[in-house]
Amino acid sequence: MMRPISELAGEQEDYVIRMRRQFHAHPELGEREVETTRTIVRELESMGIPVLTFEGITGCVGVIEGSAPGATVMLRADIDALPIQEVEGRTYGSTCPGVMHACGHDCHTAMLLGAARILKEHNDEFHGRVKLLFQMAEEIGRRSEEYVRRGALDDVDAIFGMHVWPEAQIGTVNFEGGARMACSDRFTIRVKGVSSHGSAPHLGHDAILAAAAVVMALQTLPSRSNNPLDSLVVTVGMMNGGTKQNIIADQVELVGTVRTFHKAFHESMPERIRKIAAQVAEGYGCTAESDYYFGPDPLINENADLVRLAQGAARKVVGEGCLVHRNKATGAEDFSVYMERIPGVYGYLGVGNREKGIDCIAHHPAFDVDESALQYGTGIYAQFALDYLREKSE
Repeated sequence: MMRPISELAGEQEDYVIRMRRQFHAHPELGEREVETTRTIVRELESMGIPVLTFEGITGCVGVIEGSAPGATVMLRADIDALPIQEVEGRTYGSTCPGVMHACGHDCHTAMLLGAARILKEHNDEFHGRVKLLFQMAEEIGRRSEEYVRRGALDDVDAIFGMHVWPEAQIGTVNFEGGARMACSDRFTIRVKGVSSHGSAPHLGHDAILAAAAVVMALQTLPSRSNNPLDSLVVTVGMMNGGTKQNIIADQVELVGTVRTFHKAFHESMPERIRKIAAQVAEGYGCTAESDYYFGPDPLINENADLVRLAQGAARKVVGEGCLVHRNKATGAEDFSVYMERIPGVYGYLGVGNREKGIDCIAHHPAFDVDESALQYGTGIYAQFALDYLREKSE
């Protein structure tokens, strides 16, 4: 009879913390996680787990076979770091200047390695297959598509992912249905006018003035085009143009982002932005062209059965009272790329501890986690896989 996963995960705690600190001390940016991938491959192979790597990209997939054929479930962890300089004074701090695991991907990687140990040691307890995806470049955009293109998901029936949640106390977990994270799209608008001397503006067409009007007009999208019951954020974060204080600028570039949870409206944004930019610029005697890049789609937990299984796994590992509500967030997560193709569920693991002073938000130089929470993540990964495969085999 297999012992409770919560006990087995507790036995992996030292290993998981050691691996987390190793990854934390040696962070690598997205698409450059060469040594990180080598370390993961080495750890998996030492467990007797076959590993798939892919030409041209970092990251890998470990495969654990059960005692008989059955369904295939994939567990995903992201492995990339951020271009952030970590605060000083930590014994396990980053050794790479200007690069830091400030979003907890080191934790995800270590927790999934701990789960791999449990699942491999007890693979006679399930039918089917567990695939362990260690994904590169989550912070970049839709780079998760590379694993889809290379067939990593072709035989997968469901996928599970989670993220450490520093604002929530250790011992809390969130898995719930509905929208969880927004899309993250990017647009560029190039406004072109006619240059003239600043003392004779009537001889030119001011691209800066036209661009400023475009920025203001774009805010009619959330305030007048969007259903007020649905969230929409349109932000212009960069405005580049002009050469001198007394010269009317002949060109300006605007770069911004769109965040929404509404898939259909999200798909209409390129044409909406193009029309506004072109028509407003024309009113100032200028022209405007725009490009639109679709980032990750909104992440929506649409499969009620997988949400139920994830909630059950959390209760078994952490305790009956662990589940808490979390508001949807306008940040993005390219896990949604997988959920466009196969059923999936995504949630959050509380890793904050105000008593220890660990409550800093992600993407911050002082980001940290209460490492005693990592055994919970290890256990939830393993418990979800086992519960999913057992339910499918029944």
